[in-house]
Amino acid sequence: MKKLTGLFLITGLFIIFGFTSIVMADSVKKKYTLHLATQMPISHTITKAANLMATRADELSGGKIKIVVHGGGSMFKDREIPEATMSGGCDLGISTANTWGKHARGMSCFEVPFLIPPSVSTAKFVQETVDLFGKTLFAKGGKLLSYAYYGDLDGMVTAKIQVKKPGDVKGLKLRIYDRSLVAGLKANGAAPVVMSSKEVYIGLQRGVLDGAMSGISSVVHRKWMEVCDYVLVIPYFVCRPAHPFPIVMNRFVWQKMEPAAQKIITQVAEEARQFTAEDVKKAAKKNLALLQSKVTVYELVVGSPEWKEWQVALGVPGKKKFLEDNPKVGPQVIAIIDRLK
Repeated sequence: MKKLTGLFLITGLFIIFGFTSIVMADSVKKKYTLHLATQMPISHTITKAANLMATRADELSGGKIKIVVHGGGSMFKDREIPEATMSGGCDLGISTANTWGKHARGMSCFEVPFLIPPSVSTAKFVQETVDLFGKTLFAKGGKLLSYAYYGDLDGMVTAKIQVKKPGDVKGLKLRIYDRSLVAGLKANGAAPVVMSSKEVYIGLQRGVLDGAMSGISSVVHRKWMEVCDYVLVIPYFVCRPAHPFPIVMNRFVWQKMEPAAQKIITQVAEEARQFTAEDVKKAAKKNLALLQSKVTVYELVVGSPEWKEWQVALGVPGKKKFLEDNPKVGPQVIAIIDRLK
């Protein structure tokens, strides 16, 4: 009887979902072709999320909403995507939070080391920030729909030495992805340089860089382990799931869409967030196992003395830099974090 009840329940859900899709499809009268740009590799979770948005928009609209995905930076580079999205160069853009932070102050909070503690739910935090950052982006030409998670583990790759503690970076030229890392690394003797992830492989290969800080997914997808022998894994270096990438639509394209079409776009963006939240966890385990088979991996334990050293070395100056750069919205972000602890 329990199995039969479960079968009826599952069947009912399929019927409801199917009915909803039909209703939404019938409600969309016009046809739309939307171009979405992301810089992440074709196989990465972010690009898979973009492809999911395209598939689901097509399904829910009955083929009336077509999203053409331009992955791997084929349309725009990461730092070009925000401006391109808001100016109409593309209709949808997914890129790092710090690239959008130039247009919505404080959005780089997702990249600041140890700013968001393990006790804070990332899902709740990103939900709280949609209105906070969305209003600013909307005024500048962008509609913040949701976020897609980039990964679940962060760390550092190095070519010649194994880094375990902050002091081990002395004398190393390191690629970083956000300026909140500069002061802490410099204080420990490193020479940090902000650089796009696409340029790191060649930099490591030619010896221009001694290492790089990034998510573990980039180490694998961009094959940095081919030119590095060591990996340091720092869990909860930022939030987990890590590095929410804003999913933003051109405001004017959004405003011209029918309400039914807007509803579908909103839904598929949220589905992308939910998909990445699970996919990055699976990918992290797979990527970590792959790296362990190819290079020397040192994984820190959350709350351990070494982990706390990094928390002090990079977290304290990182938070200070974030608040200095964002004197108005910075305290609001910290207040949200404190409330969610």
